[in-house]
Amino acid sequence: MTSRRFVGGLIRLGLVFLAIFFVSRHFRSGDSSSDHELRKVKIETHAPPDSLGPGDLRIYNADSTIDLVLQGENILAGLSPKMVAQINAKIDTSTAKDTTGLGAGIASIVKKSVAGAIGTHAVFALADLRDIRYEDNQIVFDWADGRRRQMFENTNVNGRKASRSFREEDAQRFIEAVRARKAERPGASR
Repeated sequence: MTSRRFVGGLIRLGLVFLAIFFVSRHFRSGDSSSDHELRKVKIETHAPPDSLGPGDLRIYNADSTIDLVLQGENILAGLSPKMVAQINAKIDTSTAKDTTGLGAGIASIVKKSVAGAIGTHAVFALADLRDIRYEDNQIVFDWADGRRRQMFENTNVNGRKASRSFREEDAQRFIEAVRARKAERPGASR
Protein backbone atom coordinates (compact mmCIF):
# COMPACT_ATOMS: atom_id res chain seq x y z
CA MET A 1 0.00 0.00 0.00
CA THR A 2 2.83 2.39 0.85
CA SER A 3 4.60 1.76 -2.47
CA ARG A 4 1.35 2.42 -4.34
CA ARG A 5 1.03 5.80 -2.59
CA PHE A 6 4.67 6.52 -3.32
CA VAL A 7 4.26 5.82 -7.04
CA GLY A 8 1.03 7.82 -7.12
CA GLY A 9 2.76 10.73 -5.44
CA LEU A 10 5.64 10.62 -7.89
CA ILE A 11 3.22 10.60 -10.81
CA ARG A 12 1.39 13.63 -9.40
CA LEU A 13 4.67 15.46 -8.84
CA GLY A 14 5.77 14.64 -12.38
CA LEU A 15 2.49 15.94 -13.79
CA VAL A 16 2.83 19.20 -11.85
CA PHE A 17 6.34 19.75 -13.19
CA LEU A 18 5.19 18.86 -16.70
CA ALA A 19 2.35 21.37 -16.50
CA ILE A 20 4.69 24.08 -15.22
CA PHE A 21 7.12 23.29 -18.06
CA PHE A 22 4.43 23.58 -20.76
CA VAL A 23 2.99 26.80 -19.33
CA SER A 24 6.41 28.46 -19.04
CA ARG A 25 7.37 27.27 -22.53
CA HIS A 26 4.14 28.67 -23.97
CA PHE A 27 4.85 32.13 -22.58
CA ARG A 28 8.49 32.10 -23.69
CA SER A 29 7.96 30.78 -27.21
CA GLY A 30 5.35 33.28 -28.40
CA ASP A 31 5.96 35.46 -31.42
CA SER A 32 6.90 39.10 -31.00
CA SER A 33 3.27 40.27 -31.21
CA SER A 34 2.19 37.98 -28.36
CA ASP A 35 5.27 39.05 -26.38
CA HIS A 36 4.12 42.65 -26.74
CA GLU A 37 0.68 41.68 -25.49
CA LEU A 38 2.09 39.85 -22.48
CA ARG A 39 4.00 42.95 -21.41
CA LYS A 40 0.82 44.95 -20.87
CA VAL A 41 -0.87 42.21 -18.85
CA LYS A 42 0.01 42.00 -15.18
CA ILE A 43 -0.78 39.05 -12.98
CA GLU A 44 -2.28 39.55 -9.54
CA THR A 45 -1.91 36.46 -7.38
CA HIS A 46 -4.68 37.30 -4.94
CA ALA A 47 -8.31 37.65 -5.85
CA PRO A 48 -9.89 41.10 -5.89
CA PRO A 49 -11.59 41.98 -2.61
CA ASP A 50 -15.27 41.17 -2.17
CA SER A 51 -16.03 44.80 -1.38
CA LEU A 52 -15.18 47.17 -4.20
CA GLY A 53 -14.81 50.94 -4.25
CA PRO A 54 -17.26 53.50 -5.61
CA GLY A 55 -17.87 52.92 -9.32
CA ASP A 56 -16.08 49.57 -9.27
CA LEU A 57 -18.01 46.57 -10.59
CA ARG A 58 -17.72 42.79 -10.68
CA ILE A 59 -19.71 40.62 -13.08
CA TYR A 60 -19.84 36.85 -13.28
CA ASN A 61 -20.49 34.62 -16.25
CA ALA A 62 -23.76 32.68 -16.39
CA ASP A 63 -22.58 29.81 -14.15
CA SER A 64 -20.43 32.01 -11.86
CA THR A 65 -17.16 30.23 -12.69
CA ILE A 66 -15.26 33.31 -13.92
CA ASP A 67 -15.46 37.01 -13.22
CA LEU A 68 -14.54 40.35 -14.73
CA VAL A 69 -13.78 43.15 -12.30
CA LEU A 70 -13.47 46.87 -12.85
CA GLN A 71 -11.32 48.00 -9.93
CA GLY A 72 -9.78 51.45 -9.89
CA GLU A 73 -7.78 51.94 -13.09
CA ASN A 74 -7.73 48.22 -13.98
CA ILE A 75 -9.83 45.42 -15.39
CA LEU A 76 -9.18 42.05 -13.73
CA ALA A 77 -10.19 38.69 -15.20
CA GLY A 78 -9.99 35.26 -13.56
CA LEU A 79 -11.76 32.50 -11.71
CA SER A 80 -14.62 33.56 -9.47
CA PRO A 81 -14.43 33.15 -5.67
CA LYS A 82 -17.10 30.39 -5.97
CA MET A 83 -14.95 28.42 -8.43
CA VAL A 84 -11.80 28.92 -6.33
CA ALA A 85 -13.65 27.55 -3.29
CA GLN A 86 -14.89 24.53 -5.29
CA ILE A 87 -11.40 23.73 -6.56
CA ASN A 88 -9.88 24.10 -3.09
CA ALA A 89 -12.57 21.80 -1.66
CA LYS A 90 -11.80 19.17 -4.31
CA ILE A 91 -8.09 19.46 -3.56
CA ASP A 92 -8.75 19.06 0.17
CA THR A 93 -10.88 15.99 -0.49
CA SER A 94 -8.40 14.39 -2.87
CA THR A 95 -5.40 14.97 -0.59
CA ALA A 96 -7.16 13.88 2.61
CA LYS A 97 -6.22 10.24 1.92
CA ASP A 98 -2.47 10.92 1.85
CA THR A 99 -1.60 11.68 5.46
CA THR A 100 1.85 10.15 5.86
CA GLY A 101 5.11 9.68 4.02
CA LEU A 102 6.22 11.02 0.70
CA GLY A 103 2.71 10.99 -0.73
CA ALA A 104 1.55 13.37 1.98
CA GLY A 105 4.53 15.63 1.35
CA ILE A 106 3.88 15.75 -2.38
CA ALA A 107 0.16 16.29 -1.83
CA SER A 108 0.95 19.18 0.50
CA ILE A 109 3.28 20.80 -2.05
CA VAL A 110 0.73 20.44 -4.83
CA LYS A 111 -2.06 21.76 -2.63
CA LYS A 112 -0.05 24.82 -1.57
CA SER A 113 1.04 25.52 -5.15
CA VAL A 114 -2.45 25.31 -6.57
CA ALA A 115 -4.05 27.15 -3.65
CA GLY A 116 -1.54 29.96 -4.04
CA ALA A 117 -2.20 30.38 -7.76
CA ILE A 118 -5.86 29.50 -8.13
CA GLY A 119 -7.16 33.01 -7.35
CA THR A 120 -4.79 34.60 -9.87
CA HIS A 121 -6.30 37.31 -12.04
CA ALA A 122 -4.93 38.90 -15.21
CA VAL A 123 -4.83 42.68 -14.79
CA PHE A 124 -5.32 45.04 -17.74
CA ALA A 125 -4.79 48.80 -17.35
CA LEU A 126 -7.64 51.02 -18.52
CA ALA A 127 -4.99 53.23 -20.12
CA ASP A 128 -4.28 50.37 -22.58
CA LEU A 129 -7.97 50.13 -23.57
CA ARG A 130 -9.36 52.27 -26.38
CA ASP A 131 -12.96 50.98 -26.23
CA ILE A 132 -15.11 48.08 -25.06
CA ARG A 133 -18.36 46.78 -26.54
CA TYR A 134 -20.72 43.81 -26.69
CA GLU A 135 -20.66 42.12 -30.08
CA ASP A 136 -21.63 38.66 -31.30
CA ASN A 137 -22.64 37.58 -27.75
CA GLN A 138 -19.29 38.51 -26.18
CA ILE A 139 -17.42 41.41 -24.66
CA VAL A 140 -14.88 42.77 -27.13
CA PHE A 141 -11.91 44.87 -26.09
CA ASP A 142 -10.28 47.32 -28.52
CA TRP A 143 -6.80 48.01 -27.22
CA ALA A 144 -4.93 51.29 -27.72
CA ASP A 145 -2.38 49.49 -29.94
CA GLY A 146 -5.13 48.60 -32.45
CA ARG A 147 -5.73 45.00 -31.38
CA ARG A 148 -9.24 43.68 -30.96
CA ARG A 149 -9.69 40.77 -28.56
CA GLN A 150 -12.34 38.95 -26.59
CA MET A 151 -11.59 38.21 -22.97
CA PHE A 152 -11.38 34.45 -22.23
CA GLU A 153 -11.48 33.68 -25.97
CA ASN A 154 -9.26 30.61 -25.56
CA THR A 155 -10.92 29.40 -22.37
CA ASN A 156 -13.68 26.80 -22.24
CA VAL A 157 -15.91 26.31 -19.22
CA ASN A 158 -18.14 23.23 -19.22
CA GLY A 159 -17.58 22.80 -22.97
CA ARG A 160 -18.59 26.37 -23.83
CA LYS A 161 -16.35 29.30 -24.80
CA ALA A 162 -16.05 31.41 -21.67
CA SER A 163 -16.00 34.60 -23.74
CA ARG A 164 -19.62 33.86 -24.72
CA SER A 165 -20.81 32.96 -21.23
CA PHE A 166 -21.62 36.44 -19.85
CA ARG A 167 -25.24 37.54 -19.81
CA GLU A 168 -25.86 40.49 -22.12
CA GLU A 169 -27.34 42.70 -19.38
CA ASP A 170 -24.29 42.08 -17.14
CA ALA A 171 -21.93 42.72 -20.03
CA GLN A 172 -23.69 46.01 -20.85
CA ARG A 173 -23.48 47.15 -17.19
CA PHE A 174 -19.76 46.35 -17.22
CA ILE A 175 -19.21 48.20 -20.50
CA GLU A 176 -21.04 51.27 -19.20
CA ALA A 177 -18.99 51.24 -15.99
CA VAL A 178 -15.71 50.94 -17.91
CA ARG A 179 -16.65 53.74 -20.29
CA ALA A 180 -17.69 55.96 -17.37
CA ARG A 181 -14.41 55.26 -15.57
CA LYS A 182 -12.41 56.04 -18.73
CA ALA A 183 -14.34 59.32 -19.15
CA GLU A 184 -13.38 60.32 -15.58
CA ARG A 185 -9.67 59.88 -16.29
CA PRO A 186 -7.59 63.05 -16.65
CA GLY A 187 -7.09 63.92 -20.30
CA ALA A 188 -9.99 61.76 -21.46
CA SER A 189 -11.73 63.10 -24.55
CA ARG A 190 -15.31 64.06 -23.78
